[in-house]
Parts: sequence; C-alpha cells; structure tokens
Amino acid sequence: MKKCASSNPTLLVCVLAIAGVACDRPTEPISATRSATSAAKGAPSTAPAVPSPPNAPSPTPSRGEEPVLGAAAVTFDSEPVGVPPPSFEAVVGDWYVADDHGVHALKVDGGRWRDGTPSANLADQAKRLYGDRYAEFLDGVKAFAFFPLAVWRSEPPTGNLLISVRFLPLAGKIDQAAGIAFGIEPDGSYLGVRANALEDNILYFRVVKGKRTVIDNIRSVPTASKTWHTLSVELRGTNMTVVFDGQKRLEKALAHSRAGKVGLWSKADSQVLFDDFNVTEPGTAAR
Repeated sequence: MKKCASSNPTLLVCVLAIAGVACDRPTEPISATRSATSAAKGAPSTAPAVPSPPNAPSPTPSRGEEPVLGAAAVTFDSEPVGVPPPSFEAVVGDWYVADDHGVHALKVDGGRWRDGTPSANLADQAKRLYGDRYAEFLDGVKAFAFFPLAVWRSEPPTGNLLISVRFLPLAGKIDQAAGIAFGIEPDGSYLGVRANALEDNILYFRVVKGKRTVIDNIRSVPTASKTWHTLSVELRGTNMTVVFDGQKRLEKALAHSRAGKVGLWSKADSQVLFDDFNVTEPGTAAR
C-alpha cells in the first residue's frame, strides 16, 4: 500500500478503495449521552497528557453498567500517561494511556495514522511474545499494517475463556472501530470481533498475513460515538458467543477451538478509549 501523507479524508478513502479495503462511511460523530446513575472514573492525572484531537470539548460520557472483573482485569488506573501500559505490547498503531474525556484509559490514536506503521520496537516486542518464533510474527503483522493491534502480554486461560472490554469511540472520519482479537498465533494471524460507531454493525473476522476476511456481519447494532459500550467474547470449546451492551449478538460454532494470545484491535484513523479489559474463565467471581 502506498503511503498517503495527505490529511484529506476524501483522499484517504480513495486510497483505501484502490487497495481493496472496505471503509466505513464518513459520518459525523453522534453527540454524547448521559446517565444520571453513572460517574466518570476518578479525577484526571496531573501528568502531562498526549494532546487530543482538535475537537470541541464534549461532556464527560456515562460509564454505563460496570463489567464483572475477574482475576485478570486491567483498568489502567495507575499507569503513566503518554506511553503504552506494561501489560500490553502495542505492536501496530499508536496506543498509549491517556487522561481523556474525564477518564484514565488506554487510547488508540488513529489521528496519527497514514499508512499504518508497525511499532519501532516490533522485533523486540515479537521476541517477548513468541521467543524464537518471533520472525513469523513479524512477517504476519507487517504484511499489511492497516489494523492497530495491542497484544496482552499475559497468557490467557487454556480452557473456556471470557474476554471483555469497555470502549468509547471518540473520533475518526474513516473508522471508529473497537475490537477484541483472540487466537493470536506466532505467525501473526488471529480472529477478531469488532464494533464500529460509523457502521452500526459487528464483524467477526480472521486476519492472515495482514489480510482480513469477514466471516459474519451483524447489522443494525446501534453504536453511538462518545458513549461507553461493552463488548465481550465468550469461548467454550468450539462455541463462540458475542455480547454487545448486554445483548447477545452472535453465537457461532468455530472450526477449531481457539488457541493463542488475546488483545485489543482497531482500524485506520479510529480514536477510541479502552478500559476494564478482562480476561478470565466464564463464571469467575468478581473481586
């Protein structure tokens, strides 16, 4: 894919169309909604924050229903601002902890995106994740670095698995996508489920050598911008269940039981906050 140094969204859409990549429609973000029963998480840190996009200030969004946090929950509360959290390897895209919209959370900043550059430390990160097999991973994620990916460094449970995260779509003219990646293999291939505030749908897909193949498209899933949402993927053997904002949206039998690491996913110029990343076995009691 050719580099595109232009900041013109129309030009970016044209470039993506030429590359054969489906783009979200360039709509304006939906205004924030409030919940009288919800509160923002804590006061902003005094550490200098990475500048946010030059958008007009908006009200602090509601947090919605809190998810169940198991033994492997990452809240980012105590992480330093401006750098990736130590619990994740930000292998593709710009990921850093930010104080934004009144919360302390992990941000993927596609506002810096041009042609999707892998991390400058990708080789070292791949070695930490996969040891001697790191070269396979390098080949896989560098094949087409259009999809920002942050890999959770810990190993997920080997049995049944529940992965959940809360996310807040902030901005993006091409995309406002937030997803969960799982079954991340040493060759860089993985499965993923994502929501998108510019499309109001949920996609289930596989990425192999940087090429994404959509397996299922669940349409008519309202996903407002500047509003907190919850996405979870439950894996029981070869059965997968996807729940979005408390409602089951997809149940599917997988060809094989999943294996591999898990992480967070996004696309192109998306700017999204992620919080309360939880990896546990289904039925694990809350702390």
